Amino acid sequence: MSAGRGRFRGEQETIVRAQRYEPEAVEQLFDDNVEGLFRYVDSLVGDPVASEEVVRRVWQRALEGLPRYRRFDSGFGTWLERIANTLIGQAPIPTGDEPEARLRAALRRLTPDQLDVICLRFVAGLPVEEIARATGRSRIRVEALQHRGLLALRDAETA
Repeated sequence: MSAGRGRFRGEQETIVRAQRYEPEAVEQLFDDNVEGLFRYVDSLVGDPVASEEVVRRVWQRALEGLPRYRRFDSGFGTWLERIANTLIGQAPIPTGDEPEARLRAALRRLTPDQLDVICLRFVAGLPVEEIARATGRSRIRVEALQHRGLLALRDAETA
């Protein structure tokens, strides 16, 4: 068994226990994922205080949805990132002329599917095949969403 499979198997066992709301298992999922989730969110939001609030809301939604969670090949962290993408996509669009503010504003104008793919691909660094498995889409569909998302970002930058 590869180290990756062993990690997923251990994670899956923790998730099953957490779905029964066993406190130790929920705490373990939190400990294993909170730092990476914060870095991911903060790279998109750019404000540590706002990022903490998004992370708090992600965990709230994750706990509410935990009984319905089904393991993705890419793991629990990817599920949390997808929740974060949804919440960030619903946030008000920032204002300002600095490049980071313009990029964040452009990201928030993407469709939810485009935002999901762009963030998982370029922020989380997942390969196309893993994004396809995690989102239940074909590889071609993921590539198309990525292409359209990148075009939309380019168009937003030149607008």
